[in-house]
Amino acid sequence: MDGITEATKSLKAHAANVAEDAGIHPVFFSWLDLERKGLEGVKEKVQQKKYAQAAEALLVYFRNRTGSHYYDGWDRRTLRPDYDTRIADAICRNHLVGQDMGEDINWKADPHGDPEWKYCLNRHEFLTELGRAYWYTGKECYTQAYKRILTDWIAKNPMPDLEWMLNVPSETSRKHFMKLGTWRPLTLGIRLYTAFVPCFHHFVDSPEFTPEFMVTMLTSMVEHAWHLRWYYTRHKSYFNVSPNWGIMESNGLAHMGILFPEFKEATDWQHEAISRLEEQVRMQVLPDGAHVERASGYHLVCTFCFLQILDLAQRNGVRISDTYRKQTEKMVEFVLNLMKPHGYFPMLKDGDESDVHGEKASYGLWEDINNLNMIEDGNDLRWVFKAAARLFDRPDMLYAATSGKQGRRPAVCSVAMPEGGFYAMRTGWEKDDLYMVYTCGELGVKDQNCVHGHADALSIDVSGFGETLLIDPGRNIYEGPYRIWFKGTSAHNTVAVDGKDSSELADEWMFKTKADSKVDCWSSTDKFDYVDGRHNGYERLADPVTHRRRVCFVKPHFWLVIDDLIAADSHSYSQYFHFGPQAKLQSDPDLSVTAVYPNGAGIVVRPLQKDSLAFKEYNGSKEPIQGWVSYDYAVKVPAPVIEYSVRKRGPVRLVTLLVPFKEKPVDCSIESGGKDVYKIGFGQTEYQILLPDGTDKKVGNFEFDGQMLCTAFGAGGKLIDCFAAGASRISYMGEVLLDSVIRHKVNFAGKSSR
Repeated sequence: MDGITEATKSLKAHAANVAEDAGIHPVFFSWLDLERKGLEGVKEKVQQKKYAQAAEALLVYFRNRTGSHYYDGWDRRTLRPDYDTRIADAICRNHLVGQDMGEDINWKADPHGDPEWKYCLNRHEFLTELGRAYWYTGKECYTQAYKRILTDWIAKNPMPDLEWMLNVPSETSRKHFMKLGTWRPLTLGIRLYTAFVPCFHHFVDSPEFTPEFMVTMLTSMVEHAWHLRWYYTRHKSYFNVSPNWGIMESNGLAHMGILFPEFKEATDWQHEAISRLEEQVRMQVLPDGAHVERASGYHLVCTFCFLQILDLAQRNGVRISDTYRKQTEKMVEFVLNLMKPHGYFPMLKDGDESDVHGEKASYGLWEDINNLNMIEDGNDLRWVFKAAARLFDRPDMLYAATSGKQGRRPAVCSVAMPEGGFYAMRTGWEKDDLYMVYTCGELGVKDQNCVHGHADALSIDVSGFGETLLIDPGRNIYEGPYRIWFKGTSAHNTVAVDGKDSSELADEWMFKTKADSKVDCWSSTDKFDYVDGRHNGYERLADPVTHRRRVCFVKPHFWLVIDDLIAADSHSYSQYFHFGPQAKLQSDPDLSVTAVYPNGAGIVVRPLQKDSLAFKEYNGSKEPIQGWVSYDYAVKVPAPVIEYSVRKRGPVRLVTLLVPFKEKPVDCSIESGGKDVYKIGFGQTEYQILLPDGTDKKVGNFEFDGQMLCTAFGAGGKLIDCFAAGASRISYMGEVLLDSVIRHKVNFAGKSSR
């Protein structure tokens, strides 16, 4: 279509009257396809110019229509007298997004000095709380409050002039809607699919949902569709706006196009939205299933947007390509591969912690990034797995959704996701299994300045025995000094050089410099995982520093972390380990730290070097900012963190043993066995990990040609196990243990036999 439709022009002249006097203007009916089956009664009344009666007939139609299918549960209403209405009751008193707004709501308020609060106020997710309360209790006070609040918003926030917005430079229009906050395109999309559309289904059968109010609400929803149809983030040169915007905008438009075919333009809305989503699913999903922004929270929100429309399309006979289906399935696989054994999705880069077990996945103070509203399930992480299990016939995803009560255990354990930049190591899928995710890859979308990225190169996040033991602290807030700290290197389990960030920040969003990270080796078997990565973020210094981190996971016992800082001159190096808020720490004279959590899970952090290291512990420090965790947006809690620091000239190596445990720490030790050899005492077994560089490696009695060799010796110094990363030949005391050319069967208790 060229330009703004005639219907749009009519709207600008008449929509305000609809909102202000609750009248029903005939222009509304010009937007309907009155030839559609079921609308005969509406058409008749319109022809008679009996518009109030036409609205009554339309409401009867919507209450009884069968041609449009919403999500699971909407056809099976069940009253729940025990439903907790406390949140909804507070909303009835105009307590919105955690704030008492008074009788006269100011929709442009900013009481916290955080524009995100204003944006979230105008997303209207709180209206769905009223919808749920009405759905489960049948109390009309919730419909009355819904009508009052929504009508107030519509009256105070008329749709912007689309013609003006489309005919001025995008930066001019963007600043306009960003300042107002009530008609941001992103907000419109979210408002439709998380509030307006579900609330229409929640309240349509209420006696308080009058024909006049229905017209008012649908008029606003049509305004939203028009705005989204003509003003789309993907096709505007917005200043560093991240790609998730276009997905959420298109999700809202698709809801209108699929679920409200009664409007003449619905087919156009549907086709345009699906076309955009088909484009985005090809542009924004990487080969390993990661979303291009590489931030766990935004990956999840984009996953359920794609999944929602796939579900709606299948229910309503809308064609979706096989590529769209496959890409969406890959996104859910990424969520599965990254999820911790005890059901939590990590807070990597910008993201809140999501829990598959809870009523909701996360509980933001005002910004709930995972903004799914379903009758079937309010937990978006669980719904993603359940919907994917149904849509893709994936019993492994049902297993994840139900914590193993249904479905089938996933076949894979440790997984490399190189395009996303994450490497997940695990021993299995039971609650007490061990897990680590290692971050090494792109910072985010570089041509948009990686706005949701963090300076977290080579960071780790560790879980075991049903608890997160070493944590990525999250995102906290999008404004102010704490935002900068949460994005910085010292807020992650990695190494900072000279007190600087690996990717240098310009402000709360932008980066001056961006570290390039890459993995040189990844190897995984049932016995071990090994990863070797590096980044160049500190090569920008006058004396360049390259950070290399190798991690060897000897399953199911321990991780050995080897940090090499390669430089010529003198630098200060700070290695950080962040614990959850409930951890109780005990430090020993040898600088090792034991952290224990309330459920008895714990971890020992034991450095090899003792004399050269300085040790500090923080917990909720404000000067300097250090020792915080943010599980949800705008909420931060004090948490313990330890810093090992050293200042040296030339190459520096920091070797750290991480040993998880349940109830009681395992008897363990670490010592050097010579250059590139580390001896780990673990109970009655001594492990030797050999990490020399070069092609042919001879260390002690071993010769091998791989990246890493791990040996295990039992009582009497007998070799009881041996495994390597990337090796084709291993020999011990002249005896060949492995030769890729000749098959060998090894008896470690005696000789090897060919």
